[in-house]
Amino acid sequence: MHVGTASGREANRRPRLALMGLVAVAAVTAGCSTDLGSGLTPPTSATPTHSSRAVTSSKPTPSAPDSSAAPTALWPLTALPAPNGVNQRPAVLVKIDNVGGALPQQGVNSADIVIEEPVEGGLTRLVAVFQSHNPGVVGPVRSARPVDAQLTRMFGSSILVFSGASNQEIGPVKADSHAVLVADDWGTAPEVFHRDPNRHGDHSLMADTDAAWNWALTHGAQAVAPQQGIPFTDSNQLANPATDVSLDFYDTTAEWHFTAGKYRRTQNGEPDRTSDDGRITADTVIIAQVSTSTDPRFHDVLGHPTPIIDFVTGGQVWVLRDGKVTPGRWQRANIDAPLDLTDDSGNPIGAKPGRTWIELLPAPKTPVFTHS
Repeated sequence: MHVGTASGREANRRPRLALMGLVAVAAVTAGCSTDLGSGLTPPTSATPTHSSRAVTSSKPTPSAPDSSAAPTALWPLTALPAPNGVNQRPAVLVKIDNVGGALPQQGVNSADIVIEEPVEGGLTRLVAVFQSHNPGVVGPVRSARPVDAQLTRMFGSSILVFSGASNQEIGPVKADSHAVLVADDWGTAPEVFHRDPNRHGDHSLMADTDAAWNWALTHGAQAVAPQQGIPFTDSNQLANPATDVSLDFYDTTAEWHFTAGKYRRTQNGEPDRTSDDGRITADTVIIAQVSTSTDPRFHDVLGHPTPIIDFVTGGQVWVLRDGKVTPGRWQRANIDAPLDLTDDSGNPIGAKPGRTWIELLPAPKTPVFTHS
């Protein structure tokens, strides 16, 4: 990434899962305008269209627990059972390259959540969020973007692993991410990074999540589990059959096909596979339409502007799970709040327990759904 010449979510509500009472959510009171960090303000153009219905802040009352048995601990980022208890370590977010030369990636299928964010030139980059699993080597690792500060704070205590960034790009991340930052080009955590001799150039940098946790926990990271960044539900109302969805990020396309209980990913017309665990899959795909703007300080070496993404204010959302799609609205109360999702009638909706992909689709782009 280069700047200038620098390198570079009231009736007929369904209760949410009981984990909502198990995970502490850290939130601060929102101000009069959306805080995107470091003076970045919500964009005034390309704003997602959505219903004018006000989203209430009330939450459904969870079912009374069975007093005859102790509740099973759940992993905060997957809502899957943690029979041995939840590991008290923060989420580690790794920036992963997503262009052709970086494929196949490694470790992506071990992530609890993967977020695909648009970057310069119509390309995309991944943010893989790990907590319940320690995959070891992941990558290839690439540089940070301003939106990463909004992502780290969804999860409370967190660690961000990246290859580096220009002084302008890293400014909002340093100032506003509230995360322990682990960057290769700073030379402060050499044990976290290595070059894969079977990969080439900028696409060869890999990171070790075990080393990242160990280093960060001795450099200011808190030994606590993350806040639940996304909502989970037993099922979603107002769902329509849709086995396939296509997304267009301008110069990158992605498709998800539901079969055998999982969503399987295709990118740019080719099956999207990892080097260590086969086809990329997800239990839920959340497509959040996001507003973007530009800032003359942020662009790549070819002059392509960096999309300044607003993943706080809210917009249209489509939640895919179990071969069905539920349209609605996403929002976050503030930059420290988790994702809140409601359908078009105001019912809470959420992900299915398991691995979730979040697609940050730039407005005015919308997904295309088919059913087979």
